[in-house]
Amino acid sequence: MGRARSLRARETRGGSLTYLAAVGAVAAQGNAELAGKFQLPNNGTSSLSFLTTARGMLEKATAQKDLLVSHGMSETLLDDLSATIVEFEQTLEASRAGRREHVGASADLVSVAAEIAEQVKLLDGLVRYRFGENAELMGAWASARNVLGPFKAKGGSEVPPGQVAPAA
Repeated sequence: MGRARSLRARETRGGSLTYLAAVGAVAAQGNAELAGKFQLPNNGTSSLSFLTTARGMLEKATAQKDLLVSHGMSETLLDDLSATIVEFEQTLEASRAGRREHVGASADLVSVAAEIAEQVKLLDGLVRYRFGENAELMGAWASARNVLGPFKAKGGSEVPPGQVAPAA
């Protein structure tokens, strides 16, 4: 979401949306119909809400282009805003795709960890069967088997060997 946040911040701190809101406010002084139609989205709104507001502002500005240009809007502003909205949409989709891939990879990791734990149990049974009478080898096996755990999850809780901490 870093790129989407960056685009959003740029737009609300001096980008094309800020410029359009300023021109809209000037144009609304002479045309009450435009009052409140070109207001920037709140900082706390969701990305979807931000996108909806930006699209709405673009649509309204396109319908009032001549009037807004007569009040100081650049001829290229709407094209620039449209390109920014497309870039924002693509960034959001890339973020969603990345999140889906992360969830899928986490599920795969849990599955692989379960398979590995099964194999370790199988190997443990074999070692105990084969070398169970040899205390020295069994001590070495217990030590080797315990090398990788227990792990600490991000929250600080302990994750037993053979289990995987849930993805953050």
